[in-house]
Amino acid sequence: MDIANILFQFIIPLGIVLIGLLLSFTTDILKDTTLAHKPYSFARVQLMWWTLIIISCYTSYYGIHGALQELDTSALVLLGISIGTTTAARIIDNNEINRGIVRNKENLKFNNMLFSIVSDGNGITVHRFQALVFNLVFGLMFIAEFLDNKGGNIFVAFSSTELTLMGISSAAYVGLKLNEN
Repeated sequence: MDIANILFQFIIPLGIVLIGLLLSFTTDILKDTTLAHKPYSFARVQLMWWTLIIISCYTSYYGIHGALQELDTSALVLLGISIGTTTAARIIDNNEINRGIVRNKENLKFNNMLFSIVSDGNGITVHRFQALVFNLVFGLMFIAEFLDNKGGNIFVAFSSTELTLMGISSAAYVGLKLNEN
């Protein structure tokens, strides 16, 4: 194993994850900056989650095989769902601000990431919790499949049904976010 393989297989993916975590907990990158106390944003956390998973697996694959492989459609769809969720959530937030609506997340008095992303300000909600669970489970399956299948495909090929489930989960979060305030 030469230095380039070690660099791309271990060091760069680990560095990407560590920098992502450092930014996540020391800056407002994952926070709703439209509110005074800046609670964590579910949509931003989801986008960071999938970004770190996909880019870390991709660079690690390059270190293992010394070649790039075409990204599987599943990875692109998962990243697209996350980007769409973040965009829709931001549009909802901006519309509420422009209309002068007092947002429930202003009521959050804690800065705990987990409680912040599963709560709408009135308490923990089912639609936020289920979106979190689906993202965690699918993300961990994605990582496990990559680690178990180094010689084959770079990423797990989720079926259209599984990707639709992730899309529905994110759509439920965004749809019900419209009525949180």
